[in-house]
Amino acid sequence: MNQRSQTQAIMFADVSGSSALYKRVGNEEAKATIDDAVQFMTALTIVHEGTLVKTIGDEIMARFDLVNQACEAAIAIQQRSIKEPRLKDLGIRIGIAYGDVLITPNDVFGDRVNDAACVAHIARANQIVITQSVVDAMDNALRRDCQMFDRINIKGETEKTLIYRLEWEHSGKDNRATMVMPIHDVTRFVDKFQLELVVNGRTISLLPEQTPFHIGRDPHKAQLLIETELASREHCHIEFRRGKYVLVDHSTNGTYVYVDEQEPIYLRREELPLQGRGFIGLGQTATASTPWALHFKV
Repeated sequence: MNQRSQTQAIMFADVSGSSALYKRVGNEEAKATIDDAVQFMTALTIVHEGTLVKTIGDEIMARFDLVNQACEAAIAIQQRSIKEPRLKDLGIRIGIAYGDVLITPNDVFGDRVNDAACVAHIARANQIVITQSVVDAMDNALRRDCQMFDRINIKGETEKTLIYRLEWEHSGKDNRATMVMPIHDVTRFVDKFQLELVVNGRTISLLPEQTPFHIGRDPHKAQLLIETELASREHCHIEFRRGKYVLVDHSTNGTYVYVDEQEPIYLRREELPLQGRGFIGLGQTATASTPWALHFKV
């Protein structure tokens, strides 16, 4: 078989909500809408020096020699899609991964193909979701439009990895070209994606890759040890999901979350995104000065 190994950016792009479209407008009109979308997605792939691998119903799979080519194609597809009146209630979702793949005359195979398919399924309508390998390989100007999105187990992987959302609504080559950053500089993420915890005068700063972060009385399982009998041994944990830090309660007595001097939000075997600043009572109501009150700031 004529095949070769090569480093490529793999992109999947598909029309979100196409099944509902068929039910809403009928077969002929729905198929025409999908065909038009596939046609312009294919054309913009070629314009950005990509190779169409195949179409699968309402989805295209493409490969690119360079990460930037794939990202620019994805941005162009999204920008075009919002100008299509028939797609206004649908949208396009796109996933991109980068790395070594096996190329045959009619297809592409490998883990990076699976990664791209995985993040494409995670993406919602009008989103571009990319893997860490894409962020590492893209130009500085594009990286400024990346936002940490989630930590997931990509299919076949045992450890969680960061994935990102590529913001495209305000993207423009001239605008991005003015932003210059070292390739491994992630400090621009810190202020926006750092969670600060303060308890009894101790400050803990968390980044997404440091989650899940476990809190409780069990010194063998908790990364933050809480020495109060009202807290459970495995009281709660904080994880990073869909661009947010989420507090997940596992406790017997529950967790009280105080934000902006409002009535506390009580959680018991429930979860809550942490936003802004406030404090948390573990197993009991609390005030800002209560011992073991856990203050947070996102």
